[in-house]
Amino acid sequence: IIHGPAISNLTVTAKAANTQVALNAPTEGVTNLTVNNHDECSFLIEDIVKAQESFNISSRFTKKAGFAVARLMDTRIVNLIPSLTQIVGSAGTDLGDTEIRSAIEFLDIGDVDDDDRHFVMYPTQKNAIWGIEKYFRADIRGDSASPVVNGKFGQIYGINTYVTTNLTTSGAPAARLNVMFQRECFASVIQMAPRTQAQYILEHLGTLVVADSIYAEALARNSFGVWLKS
Repeated sequence: IIHGPAISNLTVTAKAANTQVALNAPTEGVTNLTVNNHDECSFLIEDIVKAQESFNISSRFTKKAGFAVARLMDTRIVNLIPSLTQIVGSAGTDLGDTEIRSAIEFLDIGDVDDDDRHFVMYPTQKNAIWGIEKYFRADIRGDSASPVVNGKFGQIYGINTYVTTNLTTSGAPAARLNVMFQRECFASVIQMAPRTQAQYILEHLGTLVVADSIYAEALARNSFGVWLKS
């Protein structure tokens, strides 16, 4: 179990002459991460397949197995989003500029650092946001930067923005789990990064390939995240 302290802000008091200083005595909370997720993805390539294959199927499936394990690690963090208490938007309605600015306001009021803020959305919301011209028109932005750089959906109000199909839905009616957060919102411990191992199994006349990982995740600072429903 990993115990992560939540360090609060301290207060300042006026110093009176000939008196002792007023000591801060904060009672800090703690985020506990029980490292108990051990996930695996495995497959067997029989000798007959290996002998008759026209391309390296083992190599291709090995990459797929590693991707599957890493994707599940992301999914477990996505499943924490419904626990956020700061919510904007509504199920079945595309996000707009108002919802995005409201989410930023939540973070600003919570004294959340400007650095390392991120906005992650489902592809349908990317389509909706493309319709907001001021985000992408160079004559409005005042620069010539492309909104799409290295797979990232640019920045909106200085916040790194990403698009992924890994955002599921929650609730009734089902609301998409778009999220805006600062890095400290979620805690993750990776005790063993995704690894891949192979072994020849004589009983099966084939090669067993296993990808696995050991890790944990938790919602560390609720006020550092906002669920943007759509």
